[in-house]
Amino acid sequence: MSNTFSFGKNERLCSKKLIDRLFTEGNHSIGIFPIRLVWLEVSTDVCDGIKILVSVPKRHFRHAVDRNRIKRQIREFYRLNSGNLKNRVRQRGSGLLLGFLFTDSVIWESARLKVRLQSAVDRLISHLNVENGSV
Repeated sequence: MSNTFSFGKNERLCSKKLIDRLFTEGNHSIGIFPIRLVWLEVSTDVCDGIKILVSVPKRHFRHAVDRNRIKRQIREFYRLNSGNLKNRVRQRGSGLLLGFLFTDSVIWESARLKVRLQSAVDRLISHLNVENGSV
């Protein structure tokens, strides 16, 4: 069985130091409502591959059930559609810290959210291509 669609512990951004670094040094962001992507490219000794963080504000969703549902939708999208992004980061020979921040105050239907997430990830890939000079 292939692990192409896996999302293991090594892909989760859990380190407080790396999270702080993502939000202090990570001045790259893409906003496609209701998602804001924040990323920081790092050397391979800090992070090999991609580490992601999913955040849903408690201010907008008081019940943990709602926050967890949105986080589950985002993680599921990433798990199924991260192949191109992983290949691109592997080609660059670096690591990527990536934060998915949900900014709306209502729960989105999975299909609509998937379309927005896909366009945000596509813009991220094109931005990484432009930075590398290979459009």
